[in-house]
This record gives sequence, structure tokens and C-alpha cells, in this order.
Amino acid sequence: MSAQSPNIYSRWRFPFRVKWKSLVRVLALILLLSLLFIGFVDWDFYRNYDIVPHIKSAEESLPATVALIPGAAVHGNKPSPILADRLKCGLSLYQSGKVKKILLSGDNGQADYNELRPMLEFMLANHVKPEDVFVDHAGFRTLDTLIRAKEVFLVNDAIFVSQTFFLPRAIYLGRNLGLNLQAFECNLRIYKKEGYYYWREFFARQLAWWDIHIWDTPPKYLGKPYPIGKSGIPTWKGSIIK
Repeated sequence: MSAQSPNIYSRWRFPFRVKWKSLVRVLALILLLSLLFIGFVDWDFYRNYDIVPHIKSAEESLPATVALIPGAAVHGNKPSPILADRLKCGLSLYQSGKVKKILLSGDNGQADYNELRPMLEFMLANHVKPEDVFVDHAGFRTLDTLIRAKEVFLVNDAIFVSQTFFLPRAIYLGRNLGLNLQAFECNLRIYKKEGYYYWREFFARQLAWWDIHIWDTPPKYLGKPYPIGKSGIPTWKGSIIK
């Protein structure tokens, strides 16, 4: 019996050894394909980003209908440095006559948190005509901001004002939605957590690709059209400022 034991064990071990090797091969193939897909997605975003005009000052921009300024963090009623710089860059486009309108889009979904009020107050305090400022109350995500710009405010062309680490995703989404965009690279300083934002955007671009090409993700809220050519006052009077 003892002489036969090694043969018995070898018969049982051999099939399991083959299965484990096959499983490792399958997992390695899945990992490789996933990395290739991630690399393709990132390349596609930057390929689209390279196509559009990049500007670093209002003087470099082509004329457009509207400056589209997405929200960012606020501390009480004070814009964060990232948001403050976006507002300054958007204002420079308006003051130089490169845009006729300003569309502010941000998170206004909580009673104790409002990105839009300090954004609007900044524009009005800097003598932007009230009728030229539009407020989008439901810009909870970049995708929402861009879909609503097209479907609610009927925007065809815009200058998207943001920092460089956010822009490839925004431009990619906008181009796939049919918007004609320029990218205002609004980097007026070195920002805290800048490295974190680059990493976060890497993963956000993967999600954005699925939103556009697979899930066809709708915005949280849409609403009736309100063309950007009208007065912007009804979009904020009584809701943001009385």
C-alpha cells in the first residue's frame, strides 16, 4: 500500500495544479485587459483635450457666447482658492468682451451649503450686469453642469473655466455632448492637495467614460429650457438673492 500511495496523491494533485495555473492565467489576462482599457480611456481624454483651444488669459481666447464656471468648495460664504480663481478668470473674459454671458453652476442642494451665492455676489460686486449672469442651481456634477448648459440654457459654445487638472474630463464630456468648448486653464497659484486632485481625476475620468458611453447617465435634474440669450435675473432673483 505504501508503495502505491505516491501515485494516488499524484493523481489527485495534478488536476488541481492545472486549475490553479489556469485561474492565474485568466486573472492575469483580465488585469492586462483592464490596464489596457484604463490606458485607452486616459489617452482618449487627453486626445480630445489637445484638440480644443487652450487659453491662459482672456486675451488668448476666441469670442464665445458664455463663460461656464463650475462650482467648488466654499467656506461659509467665502469661495475656496480654487473657486476664487475661477471667478476671477471668468470675470476677465466678460470684462474683456470675449463673452456676453456668465453661467455659474454649482451645488445648491442643502440648506447649510450654497456654492452659488458667493459666486453670484462676486460677479455683481464686480459690476457684471445682472441680466448677463445666469445661475444653474443643479450643477451637482460636471456632467450635470454640461448637460444642463446644453439642454436647459441652450448653450452651443462656451469657455469652460477651471484648473488644468479638472479640464480634460470636462472638455471630453462637453465634446461628446456636442458642445463647442474652449479650455481656460485657470491656474493662478499652487493649490493645496493638487496631487490628490490629479489622482482623483484619473479615476473620475474612468467613471465619466462609462457615464457617456455605457450608462448614458442623465443629470439629477433637468427642467424646461431657458435660453442663454434671455435675461439671467429670473434664474437667481428670489432664490439666491432677494
